[in-house]
Amino acid sequence: MRLVSPLLKNAVYPALHRIGWLDRMMPPGGYAVANYHGVIPPDHIDAERFLDANLVHPEVLRQQLQFLKAHYHVIHPEEFRASIEQGKALPLRSVLITCDDGLLNVLTDMLPVLQSEGVTCLLFVTGASCRERAGMLWYEELYRLMHLRPLREAESQLLLEDSKAEPLKTFQSLWWSTVRRASQLDASTRADWMDVVRSSRDSNKGAHSKRRWGLLSVAELKQLAQAGMSIGAHTLTHPILSLCSEEEVRSEIQGSKHAIEEALGERVWAFAYPFGNASTMGDREVRLAREAGFSCAFLNVEQWSPKQGRSGGADAFLLPRTHVSRDTGISELAAHLSGLHTRLRRAMGG
Repeated sequence: MRLVSPLLKNAVYPALHRIGWLDRMMPPGGYAVANYHGVIPPDHIDAERFLDANLVHPEVLRQQLQFLKAHYHVIHPEEFRASIEQGKALPLRSVLITCDDGLLNVLTDMLPVLQSEGVTCLLFVTGASCRERAGMLWYEELYRLMHLRPLREAESQLLLEDSKAEPLKTFQSLWWSTVRRASQLDASTRADWMDVVRSSRDSNKGAHSKRRWGLLSVAELKQLAQAGMSIGAHTLTHPILSLCSEEEVRSEIQGSKHAIEEALGERVWAFAYPFGNASTMGDREVRLAREAGFSCAFLNVEQWSPKQGRSGGADAFLLPRTHVSRDTGISELAAHLSGLHTRLRRAMGG
């Protein structure tokens, strides 16, 4: 599948899009979910291509929303909630828009686009956005800190070993191995370790955009809720849940629900797994999301590995989503939302 994907992306999908064939395909289950992680603000001048790949430019977002409005039925999150909780039927070819992590640019740069296009989004935020000062996603901050200077031996010794570590050929692989090791720590110990790493580096070195790297504060989260956006939970600290103890996973999931409910004064009904793929969560996380009292939970992939025990399309706690990245074009988005891409992957054993 890896060999043919460029052909599909650059030739097959554009051709099918031009003739309107993708616009007639019915998404699996009759609806689809598109997932974003924010937009690139104009003051973001120190672009990091690797991490920024999850973000889209505001005008690209606008174009994609206009395409979705023209060819799909873009639904309000509360319509989706009613379909989950009450069994109400959704319009055929429905699309739900979601966004993970709760970066500040969701308020400053994404919300104006959503409002001008008349689209409401289901936003998944961490417990950090229930504080007056939210800071950054710890693993993105770690990326910046490790770029400033590699971890010292004393800093690395504070981490647990990664039993599935692969050969570290690039900076990104070293960083991800460190994220995996740090995810094994409980949230408090991880925060203390980040303080150690932060204290030995000038984290303010170089200009950086708060709108790109910063998280929403509780006041800013309330602004989004007041603007009509729906708010869901995305754990307290966004670790790799599969590497945490069961007690820690329960705390991360239940704690985020309670923290956001207390901050907003309303029930939080939806949850999104951090990273949201088969290498970062499994049946245990699904069970604990159910036990926490959510109505549903979302993946960040379009299909779920049968090895994990369930099918994403048939379980309200394994809801698939199409991850929209910086390089996702309209034709590729259409191919993913229609289910064609997933069908081809399955046919080719991918």
